[in-house]
Amino acid sequence: MSVPNWFATALFALSMVLVINIGATSMYFPVSLRVEPDLEGPEGVCLNGAFAYGEFSAGGDPATDRYIWSIKDASGFEIFYESGGSQAQEISFPFTSTGIFDVSLRVIRGDNQNYYQESQTVTVEKGPSFVLPPDVIFCGSDPVTLQALDPNEPNFDRYTIEWLNPANTLLGTGNTYVASEPGRYYAKVSSVACEAVATTFVGPSIAVDVASSARVACLGGAVSYRPDAPYLASWSYRKDGQQERTFIEDAYELNMDTDELEGLGNYTIYFNIEDPNRPGCSVEKSFPLEVRAAPDFTLTKISDAESCAIGNGVFEITANTAISSVTISGGQGESINQIPANEKRTITGLAPKVYTVTATVGTCTLSKSISIENENPDEGIDFEVSSSPSQCTTSGAGRGMLLLDFKGLSVSGSYRISSADGDLFQDDFQNQTQIEVEVPKGNYRVEVSDNDACSNTKSQFFEVGGGNQVSFSVPSSLTVCERYALTPQTTQDLGFVLTDPDGNDVAREGDGSFTINQTGTYRLEGNPLDTDSPLCPRTRTIDVIVNEPLEYDFSQRVIDCFGNQIFTAELFDNNSNDVSIRWMSEDRTILGRELEFFPPTTGTFLLEVQPRASSICPVDPISFEVSIQDNEGAVYIEGAPLCSSDSFTVLQAMVSGDAGNKLEWYRIDPESGNTWLFEWDGQSEIEVEEPGVYEVVLRNEINCRLESAVYEVTQHEAELLDLNDNYVLCSAENISPSISPGDFVSYSWSLDGIQVSDAPNYRPTAPGTYELTVVDENGCEQSGSFEVEEGCEVLVRYPNALIPGDPQREFKVFVDQDIEWVEIFIYNRNGALVYHCESQNDGGSLSVCHWDGMIDGKKAISGSYPVIVKYSSEVLGLEKTEKKSITVIGN
Repeated sequence: MSVPNWFATALFALSMVLVINIGATSMYFPVSLRVEPDLEGPEGVCLNGAFAYGEFSAGGDPATDRYIWSIKDASGFEIFYESGGSQAQEISFPFTSTGIFDVSLRVIRGDNQNYYQESQTVTVEKGPSFVLPPDVIFCGSDPVTLQALDPNEPNFDRYTIEWLNPANTLLGTGNTYVASEPGRYYAKVSSVACEAVATTFVGPSIAVDVASSARVACLGGAVSYRPDAPYLASWSYRKDGQQERTFIEDAYELNMDTDELEGLGNYTIYFNIEDPNRPGCSVEKSFPLEVRAAPDFTLTKISDAESCAIGNGVFEITANTAISSVTISGGQGESINQIPANEKRTITGLAPKVYTVTATVGTCTLSKSISIENENPDEGIDFEVSSSPSQCTTSGAGRGMLLLDFKGLSVSGSYRISSADGDLFQDDFQNQTQIEVEVPKGNYRVEVSDNDACSNTKSQFFEVGGGNQVSFSVPSSLTVCERYALTPQTTQDLGFVLTDPDGNDVAREGDGSFTINQTGTYRLEGNPLDTDSPLCPRTRTIDVIVNEPLEYDFSQRVIDCFGNQIFTAELFDNNSNDVSIRWMSEDRTILGRELEFFPPTTGTFLLEVQPRASSICPVDPISFEVSIQDNEGAVYIEGAPLCSSDSFTVLQAMVSGDAGNKLEWYRIDPESGNTWLFEWDGQSEIEVEEPGVYEVVLRNEINCRLESAVYEVTQHEAELLDLNDNYVLCSAENISPSISPGDFVSYSWSLDGIQVSDAPNYRPTAPGTYELTVVDENGCEQSGSFEVEEGCEVLVRYPNALIPGDPQREFKVFVDQDIEWVEIFIYNRNGALVYHCESQNDGGSLSVCHWDGMIDGKKAISGSYPVIVKYSSEVLGLEKTEKKSITVIGN
């Protein structure tokens, strides 16, 4: 079937258009209340763009009913057909042209194939023509203006336009709407006649998500922002109440100390990257951040301890802000809850030690230390402290040194060094005159205890100085598609060395980038190029996962008999949530981002699928052509009449065309109506038991009718074969019978499945099972089999016919006394084994096996049944197999 030329002018959907008819008077009821079939659907549909959906319901009992739907245009051309059970109780059809259409429903219930028949007309009228594109690029934070209709649209003043989001929330009214956030938007256009909804997606041209470590941070704390794909971004912030943004840095990731912001308050952090394929268009995301106050308190020493034995040291905590809780570590440990602002708490009974006080407000904490000294100079271990600054190493900033000098005495005990932030460095020592402890740059208090746990402390902080490290930005983790060119971001004059997971140095490309192409951990070392620079080197690690390019393709399906199509992105084993889908025109204008795509016109389009949270794969998009396709297919029927000896005849549909086309069979009866033989759906051969006119309908994969053919099965009385069941020959005497079966058009004589003659008469020359197939002048075919045996000596005897259930006429096998073993197989004409017997002969000529003609408790059907008889004799040195047949009579 070729699609008519005027159908080829139909355009495809410009956007997914949902249509709701408000002029129809039908009402829908729950399925449970609609036991009887009842065709329901809109009487009118508004066509906007290229598609307008009509929803139709059949009612009835979906558990038992079979539904047959057909939609035809005004010319009688069937544009839609569907049949089935519960899945066909309701249909949704996209109308693509204006006009009057006929929707018909037929319901089969039980044996009544015409239980319900009804039809209705649907008028499809041209509705408002949307100009809303299916996809709009969102550049940076600049809002985009969406327009639903052309103001010059006829009847424009009669329309009411509403803008909605996916939650059906009203966003605005009027022909235009300014969208400031990415997402899906709907334009609902209403008039007196109908209501139509068009949709568009507003989104960035680059798919990237950014994870923030916190929405609330404490002043002095750190917050990080990590994109899931490697993009060098511009980071900035804006504090509430400010008009302008403040630039932070260009970096792959942002690790920000809140002390770098402008104090307490609410901020917006901005991530912005330029789209290299769209100059001047950026992708931007923003993140709220609340910076809260950390607890503030003051520690004041009231008195030191008299000795280790008399622990009467005292210090005081003054809450400069309200504090939720306080913990004190260093001694036995103590907790205090709720200290209001400006109140004090006194801590008494303290032994000589360095105590760490940690205060909490909400999620914010602050730690400080205080030293309670020993007033008895003769107790414990006396010591002095000196410090050395940290030094640069080949890979970074090393640690500085605190030297604990015991004034020439060799002593044993333990030390405990506490940083201003509460970090601890502690260990035991034996017989040492001094100890060197490596610590990072910072300020520290020192406590030394002897083996009796008597401590001495120093009240002052000891500073460990040192240089700063170089600064550069690279992603801490990378998911790479095949390979990635990494360029470290820095504002300093640095050199870089990249080491791959195997420990090999990676050569730098001419543009300054490094090629990442292995899964594992890379190490990037940055060094100042100025040898006199005070900055120390820095090494960062990058955890890399390298994936191969995505495997993807597209499929297309025709949605109506006009040839309109929907394209679907085939992702194979990939999850649609893990990829970014782009349907584009040839100039790479994005037309759709969903799994399914409605092309706006015929022509050339592109499909590109990229992984989310990854670098872009270096692949070319798939190009495909959209055209209105012809749907071809032809069918005719080959068959044979019903002959007197036949219980059925076979009709075969000879089909050409697409392999996806399918068949339906009907019996044509002008008086009682056509009977759908749906048990034969999809089968190219059917068995017909009654004469009559039969029709086969060829449909394509979406049920469009392509062609049909009819065949009349006639009944004829076939001439009987004049054929005995058994013939005897004696090869030793060269004696064989001449067999004349009757007058027929053609003959085929076969021995063990191999044709041996096509003559009207045949003289067998060898024993065996013969099959004769003849065709008479009416085309009736019949077959008969007969056995040819050696008549010179008979060792095994059995009948060639039986009557089921008659004990006097059973199938019995008699063997000569020299035959020691016999095995019998009897098959039906389909090759299924219906009887088997294996028996040993203990001597004498007797019956060893018998079959009463019953199969599974039922009498075998009349006809010829192949028999295989195997027997052997050690005395005679004989092992033989005979293939015969037995005729079942009387059932």
